[in-house]
Amino acid sequence: MTIDIDLLDTESAKEAILTVSEVAAANGVDWALVGGIAVALYGGDRTTKDVDVIANKLLPLASEGKLRQGGERYSIKATKREVFVDWILRNDSFKKLFQVALSEAVKINGVPVLTPEWLVILKFIADRFKDQEDAVFLLSRPGLVDRRKIKEHIVKHVSREACGLARHGYERWYEMADGRSRDEARDAEDGFIDS
Repeated sequence: MTIDIDLLDTESAKEAILTVSEVAAANGVDWALVGGIAVALYGGDRTTKDVDVIANKLLPLASEGKLRQGGERYSIKATKREVFVDWILRNDSFKKLFQVALSEAVKINGVPVLTPEWLVILKFIADRFKDQEDAVFLLSRPGLVDRRKIKEHIVKHVSREACGLARHGYERWYEMADGRSRDEARDAEDGFIDS
C-alpha cells in the first residue's frame, strides 16, 4: 500500500508566506507564524503540509473554507504547487490568549513568529500528539524556552487557578523534554512549582 503525503517544500512555503505577508501589510493585518513552520524556524525538523498563521483580521482573499476554531483557509499559488494557509482567528475562549501571543511575536529572518513560550502554550491548547511533540522539542532546546514565562503568561492572562489546572500537563512535557523522572521533575525549579 502506498500512502501519498503531500508535504510542503521549503520554496513553496516561502512563496506562500511572502504572498500573505504582502497582502497583510497592504491591509494593516498583524500576523505571525505558528505550527510546524514556526517550530522549524526554532530548529525543529518536523514536516508539515500547510502554513499556520494567527492574525488579528482576515485577508481579502478567496476562502477555501472556514476553520473550526475561527479563521479561514486560503490557497496560495506558488511556483511548484498550491499551498494551503490556515489563517487562524480564534472565536472561542482562547481568543484573548491568541491576541496577546500575537502582540508579542518576534521576527526570525524578517518573518513574524510566536515566541517559543507562546508556541508551547498554544500547543498545549491545541492538544494533539504532534503539538505535544513540537512542545517537547522546543522545551528540550537548551536556553530556548523560559519556563517561568509560561507560568507568568498563564497566571497573568488567564488565572492562577488555570495555571494550577495545567500544571501536571506542563510538568509531564518538562519531564519528557529533560529526560527526567517524575520525582526528579518535582524537585526541579521548572516554573510550575507552587510559589
